[in-house]
Amino acid sequence: MSRPRGLPMFTEYNRAFLEAQRASPDHAMAARGADQLLDDLGIAFRSLPYYFRIDPATHAALARATRTLVDAQEKLVRHLCTTRTPDELRALFHVPPKMAAHMDWSTVASRGLRMLRADIIPTESGYYFCEVNHFSGVGATEGYYSAYVMAELLGRSVTGVSPIRQQAHLYMTECRRGGFTRFVILDSTKHRAYGFSPHWLLQRYLRLMAPDIEIHYHDELTYPSEWLAPDEARKTLIHRLVTVEDTSDEGEFLVALRDSGATFSCLFEGELKMHRRWFSMLCDPEYQKILSEEERQVVQQYVPHTFDLSCDTLESALADKDRLVFKRSYTYGGKEVLIGDRYTPEELRALLSADVCGWSCQRRLHTSSLELPGPDGEVVPFYYVLGMYLYGEGASGLLVRGTAHSPVVNLSQGGGVSWAFVE
Repeated sequence: MSRPRGLPMFTEYNRAFLEAQRASPDHAMAARGADQLLDDLGIAFRSLPYYFRIDPATHAALARATRTLVDAQEKLVRHLCTTRTPDELRALFHVPPKMAAHMDWSTVASRGLRMLRADIIPTESGYYFCEVNHFSGVGATEGYYSAYVMAELLGRSVTGVSPIRQQAHLYMTECRRGGFTRFVILDSTKHRAYGFSPHWLLQRYLRLMAPDIEIHYHDELTYPSEWLAPDEARKTLIHRLVTVEDTSDEGEFLVALRDSGATFSCLFEGELKMHRRWFSMLCDPEYQKILSEEERQVVQQYVPHTFDLSCDTLESALADKDRLVFKRSYTYGGKEVLIGDRYTPEELRALLSADVCGWSCQRRLHTSSLELPGPDGEVVPFYYVLGMYLYGEGASGLLVRGTAHSPVVNLSQGGGVSWAFVE
């Protein structure tokens, strides 16, 4: 049971709160305004027509659990990097050969800057962590601003600090510490087509906080070649918006920048730490021996049981498929997620058998839903996933992603964003 004792659950805490927003004569205008803000920022995903709230005690408990789970994962990373060879690590995490050839495994275990979003499923009985996305460019932070505008246009006050401010402050501090005088937000031509913005707000915050630092936005075609010279590269801190999967050259340009002497706030260790096998390891009794008692308790309370699929476990998993979610281990962003009860055993066997060891299974959780008007005005159930951003140790509120009808909630597959302010 992951329900903090005596505290309200997400949907029950917000049901009347959302009804009051819908009853406002300014609701339609405010919803349009929240959507317009995302349009103005050049963002393709939409705003949900409400903003949300999370009570302070629940928010504090989830922030504490996020930090503890990340500490536990980093402890496992250090353990594996000191007990396994690079070849064993590559095989364990199915690292693509092209990327494996460029990985500096000695740096994977170093903590670096903590920048992540933990994805949390709110159910009727508790909160459960389904993924942790360790990546500098993890998306949808703009949900804070669309929700803020929604509240402002409704004439309501909200409190909190935006995750983009937190990230900008972390970067400013790192630039001062490392002597960087140039900050580059690095995109790719392939990634731009997905409809994510050039992170205008991060650029704006950094220009306000550190006017002496150059702030630039580039991709592999516009990045100035003279900045690859060693003296120029040493001045440069790079904020990566793109995973290797989002590049058209399998990460070759990222490697060229690294080899020039430029510093990345997050390089290939991000892909490794987002691997879904970590949740299997956190649930594995043998690996749990490495963890502290507090870390084990948090895993037990907040992590749905997860295990690696194998030839030995495939048949038992198929027999229990209606209670499981099957996830491709080396992917992220809601891709290649199979809800067990939507498939016959034969269909799943055909999908999984070609690469059975490349999948993990997680106990299925039923996401809370709220009845809201859909795009056509019809009232339909919306399902939610919450996101806890950590930049450094700071957390303030929760991203809310919602989609109608489907319990698989991901912006790349439709849906919208908002924010839960702490109140």
